[in-house]
Amino acid sequence: MTGLSASGNYLYLSSITQNRTYRYTLPGIAGRLSRNPFTGFSQTRDIAWLADNTVWVASDWTSVTLRLYNSAGTWVDYIPGSLVPYARGVAMDPEGYLWVSDMENDKIYKIDLTEGVEGTETSGTIDLSLSSNPFNASVVITGEGFPGEAHLEIYDIRGMLILEDTFEGAFTWNGSSTDGSQVPAGAYFAVVTDTQGNLGTTELLRL
Repeated sequence: MTGLSASGNYLYLSSITQNRTYRYTLPGIAGRLSRNPFTGFSQTRDIAWLADNTVWVASDWTSVTLRLYNSAGTWVDYIPGSLVPYARGVAMDPEGYLWVSDMENDKIYKIDLTEGVEGTETSGTIDLSLSSNPFNASVVITGEGFPGEAHLEIYDIRGMLILEDTFEGAFTWNGSSTDGSQVPAGAYFAVVTDTQGNLGTTELLRL
């Protein structure tokens, strides 16, 4: 176990090897109640559990080191590496600020989430759909609910960036990475963000 957080009458412990959170009742811990996996992540270092049952997860083994997950373990938001390049510890204070430690650069970040990660307010959520899933040769990723051009990123199960490109409503992915090589069969995650900070994610399974 590497991460620890508390919310209400519950204590949450995160596992670095299993990339999930275990929940215990307070006080008088008697046994594990539940667990939540974090899709598309690896080497979970720390967690900050929020009152709305979302959780910020820090990892230092991925190109997106700080992500927000819902109670089902689905990736719903993130803080870009341009803002926080490395994340080892994460905590939420009573005033609503997110604190992140960066041991690589010897820094501690204080993030005001009420202003939005990029200083803008998000206006909604992008809905992504797939032409087929699982897929073999190619899959069409279609998005709705955002204006204009957006940005697409595809990650592998370890959280490493495989491909990035512009996204204009639809994108056909043929299973290749940025360097043109074909990726192996397995689980991948597509992330689309627009200029207003809206975000949509979906899991892809290549046969």
